[in-house]
Amino acid sequence: MTIGRRSSKGTPELDLREDKSVSRKHAKIWEEEGEYWIEDLGSRLGTWVNGLRRTKIKVKFGDRITVGKTMLQLLPSNVGELSEE
Repeated sequence: MTIGRRSSKGTPELDLREDKSVSRKHAKIWEEEGEYWIEDLGSRLGTWVNGLRRTKIKVKFGDRITVGKTMLQLLPSNVGELSEE
């Protein structure tokens, strides 16, 4: 899933257009072999995970991801999965 702001070249899957500090192509998050990853796509302000600036890192349920001034949290679709981690 791409994270960013809508532009004339397209709309990211997670459109944070209200936050002007988010780059148009800010980051991407994906699942690979049961693990989740996030990668900054060269954004101006960076991508932060649990308060630390990261370019590419494995993330887990409950991690706090900050892009621009927006804080996101990776959560499972089934809240019961949080206690299994």
